[in-house]
Amino acid sequence: MLGTATQVEVWLLLEYKLIWKPKAVQDNDLAAATQTWLDATIAAIEATGRKARPQFIRRPEIDSAEVNLFVAKDRRLLRHRSHGYDAIAELDVDAAEFEEVGEQQYFVCTNGQRDLCCARYGLPTYARLREVVGERAWQTTHLGGHRFAPNVLALPQGALYGRVIPDAVGDFVDTVENGALSVQHLRGRSAYPAVAQVAETRIHGERALKAVNGEQAVFETAAGTRAVQVRQADTPYQVIASCGKSETEAVYPFL
Repeated sequence: MLGTATQVEVWLLLEYKLIWKPKAVQDNDLAAATQTWLDATIAAIEATGRKARPQFIRRPEIDSAEVNLFVAKDRRLLRHRSHGYDAIAELDVDAAEFEEVGEQQYFVCTNGQRDLCCARYGLPTYARLREVVGERAWQTTHLGGHRFAPNVLALPQGALYGRVIPDAVGDFVDTVENGALSVQHLRGRSAYPAVAQVAETRIHGERALKAVNGEQAVFETAAGTRAVQVRQADTPYQVIASCGKSETEAVYPFL
């Protein structure tokens, strides 16, 4: 799974409690002003050279008129709460005052209309996360990588995980809450390109990505600068990409 996280530098996660369609963020019943704000906000972020991704989130068990909006960037998670969507349509996510969230939030892909894998495997993991972390567990729309369901995004850690089955949730949460990456489930830290997603697992302790040069990632560590070389396999695996497909496709894992 390593190196398969879609690169995202700014996550925008908006609470939307109604039914999610296959492409929920584009096809929904939001008011026109809210959808226009969402599209314009993503465009404004990307105009600064940052890769942005919008998601819908929900907690079906909680009946509330409150609408939550999370913005995750630079390993920080910011939260805005409002009653309804009207106040959101005026927000500048780079300038508005948000509440900073220190505790990890867990976002599980459960959008079965996009791919059956996500509902079939994601919903039991979401239920287990609710038991372990309570209201810090959320359902979310498509995170990519259907074949890795259940997929879980941990923020503000900024890491995307796959195959987090219910029986693994307890140990998974303990690892993440202690500030470490759950490497056995790791797809990658989303702010990094694929090469760096793989390379950082080979460095222990604090590290910060400085550069990626081809298949080499350079990190700043407590012991100084360190370069890590990775490569993709020459021979692919043939995989079935999702529950809705029967044909295989070639993927080249990192070594």
